[in-house]
Amino acid sequence: MSHADPDPTTRTLFVTLLGVLVALVATVFTPVLAGRPVDLRLPMLLRVKLFVSTFNVALLVALAYNYVRVYRDLPNPFTMSLVVFTLALLLYALTSNPLAAVLFGFRPTVSIGPFTFLPDLFAAVAVVVLLYQSYR
Repeated sequence: MSHADPDPTTRTLFVTLLGVLVALVATVFTPVLAGRPVDLRLPMLLRVKLFVSTFNVALLVALAYNYVRVYRDLPNPFTMSLVVFTLALLLYALTSNPLAAVLFGFRPTVSIGPFTFLPDLFAAVAVVVLLYQSYR
């Protein structure tokens, strides 16, 4: 890390706030992003899931970028496994996002209460920790 690079905490905070911004935009503008009319009266739990899973996608893209960069500098099985692990989490976040269901013509539903978004929330905490560690 050069002297111009911010410390890991600052970088993590910046990327996390950027992820929050992307998630807010996706949550507020879902009908525009879907390209067709969407019921704006989404249940609150579904909106929370949309926000958290979009937040995860944004952070996982940043994390994948970091791990690919590390792999280019230090190609070994461990760093490759970090890339593959991150890509698997990214695919999970993309496919669990209610926006993905809308884009493919399905109607997202909430049927299991807060357990609709709690796994995504726990994954978000793990991704923030991994992101912080990737800057160290």
